[in-house]
Amino acid sequence: MNEVEEKFLEETVEPIFDDYKKEIMKKLLGNKDKLKKQVLNVLRNIADKANKIENYKVKYIDFSLLQIQFLRETYEVTAIAYDENWYAGEGIWEVFSIDYIFEELKEIKSKLYKDIKKYVGKIRPFCIEQYILKQIPIFNNFFTYFLINWLKQWDEEESFKEMPKTNVIQITWGEYKNNLQKVFSYEFSIKTEDMFKKIIEGNKPEDMIFSTWTGLQASNIIIEDNDISCMSLKESNLKNLYLFNCIGVGLNFKKANLKKCHFKNCDLGASDFAESILEEVIFENCILRNMNFKGAQFKNVYLRSGSRQKSILKEEDLLYLI
Repeated sequence: MNEVEEKFLEETVEPIFDDYKKEIMKKLLGNKDKLKKQVLNVLRNIADKANKIENYKVKYIDFSLLQIQFLRETYEVTAIAYDENWYAGEGIWEVFSIDYIFEELKEIKSKLYKDIKKYVGKIRPFCIEQYILKQIPIFNNFFTYFLINWLKQWDEEESFKEMPKTNVIQITWGEYKNNLQKVFSYEFSIKTEDMFKKIIEGNKPEDMIFSTWTGLQASNIIIEDNDISCMSLKESNLKNLYLFNCIGVGLNFKKANLKKCHFKNCDLGASDFAESILEEVIFENCILRNMNFKGAQFKNVYLRSGSRQKSILKEEDLLYLI
């Protein structure tokens, strides 16, 4: 890349895409129901196809934005399911278009191609294409945020129940066979309190992030200075749980029973406490953005911030945080 191209990308292209990224997020928010429906339809189709293959059990499902389709302006996503022999087969393929998310990109590219003509060959169209491709990982981060939220309760969907799968199933989103980020994980196995405490004592985020502890019965647990994001404690019964200085984004506490629990200095954004029972629970100096408390029951639940304290009696009380 020559000096003229670098200056053009920095002064002209970068500001345009800084604004465009905000528009992509708005598009995702405005079309989230449509995109969610597409994703769930794809998972249902994969389940149907897997059921038609003898002894086939899905282990991985990878969603990928295709770079080549970006250059062709078709904006397609592939979803490929693999069994345990993922290295030996082509998997089960599904493809769907999300051109409604990126429809303004065609206009931006067209304008930039016109702008470089005045440089009389000093700026190649190739450098614009490469710049756009480098934005795909950023776009992928936007998509993963939504999928993590949507798939948190996928185990309640018919497509999950009907899909033949291994004891551990994992879904990722990213570039095709590259830079994939986990958005869902589920493990079918009996989990005990001793196993949970051993994982906590091991203090390894890779063992805790996206781990499944559905229906866990446990008490007297301290988790400190760790990342337990997207851990599922759905339908669990927890007493004397202390969570300090932790990243707990996207936790799943749906239908859980929490008693005498304390969350302090934790990021709990996008966590799900729907239909849970919270008794003698304290959230102290915690980030509680985009959380779901729908149908939750509160008894002696408090928000603390410095010397201030607020009693939570119903979900609406969380709309106006102290």
